[in-house]
Amino acid sequence: MDRLKPLEHRYKALVFRLFRNRLRRRARPNGPLDPRRMEHILFIRPEKIGDMVVSFPFFDALRRAHPHLKLSLLASPVCYPVVRNDPRFHRIYVYRKPLLQAQRVVREVRRQSFDCVVDLICDDSVTALFLSELCAPGRPRVGVGKRKYAEYYDFNYYRAQEEAVHVVRHTLDLLQAFGMDPDSADGYAPPYLDPDSVRLADEFIDSLAGGARPALIGYNLSAGKECRWWPQDKARALLARILEQYGDCRIVLFSTPADRRRAAALAESLDSRVVLIPDRLNIIQASAILRHMDILVTPDTSLVHIARSFRVPVVGLYPRFMRNYLLWRPYDQQGGAVVSPTTEIRDITVEPVFEAFQELARRHLAVST
Repeated sequence: MDRLKPLEHRYKALVFRLFRNRLRRRARPNGPLDPRRMEHILFIRPEKIGDMVVSFPFFDALRRAHPHLKLSLLASPVCYPVVRNDPRFHRIYVYRKPLLQAQRVVREVRRQSFDCVVDLICDDSVTALFLSELCAPGRPRVGVGKRKYAEYYDFNYYRAQEEAVHVVRHTLDLLQAFGMDPDSADGYAPPYLDPDSVRLADEFIDSLAGGARPALIGYNLSAGKECRWWPQDKARALLARILEQYGDCRIVLFSTPADRRRAAALAESLDSRVVLIPDRLNIIQASAILRHMDILVTPDTSLVHIARSFRVPVVGLYPRFMRNYLLWRPYDQQGGAVVSPTTEIRDITVEPVFEAFQELARRHLAVST
């Protein structure tokens, strides 16, 4: 599949050259857009779960200031489960890459006649640029983080890499297009949790307590890319040290269904204070449990951002891609992030992770040792 990527990029570059004059903006608005004169806004975010979660503070700030607005979303199949039942959104469209399916959803979106379109991808994306034109032709186009394609947007908010601004704050820059101050917005906005997911999570947490509520430490062993895996033996050594140091705690293991066996083997190698989340939970059900954690330890995945949206402190493990780390580290948190000496998380040793955990534990845990 990766061998086809260069061919896909060349095809996109050819199509872009053919249509760039149509995409170029000729008459930009003189000032910010007026949301009071709008009703329907389309947001393009066909990426991963973490990308969607860090956009929630922007949606919430816009909705609080202008509750009459109907926000619709063009999402990917990957991130759709985290927004499927979210009342923030008037409509959710799922963009799929096969040409016929893409054409079908574009036709469906165009029927809505949106007042403007917001490209939430914090980088240059020719796909998002074309979608913004095809889904809302001629409408004001708002973008963030565009460099090469900045001239094709009516509004674009770009911060240099040297500023080291978190992706949450960068996304909130988009509020300026609507005449709002980004610094007035709260950077915390969790996913919507339906009542059944909340009930299931609360019952699970109650089953761990057995009286007084113990400190709850979450450990996530799943990661989408191999370079973000942390070895099982290092995880076991870390959790054993936590159990020894913090005797009253419970460790809750998070994993995808595909990694369930690895999680079970890790739990069995320790003691009964280590438990797995219930099997085959969806992302919202897992998030409902995650909100109860006192600290989460995880590789760089979407759970970092879901946990921080609930103000759960995170020990995050990151490969040495510094631009990625600076954008996607735990939001609004001092300490807790551990960066590998290489581009592989597996090369992080146990000691710096335990030290980062202790640093957060001193501030956030009240347990006997």
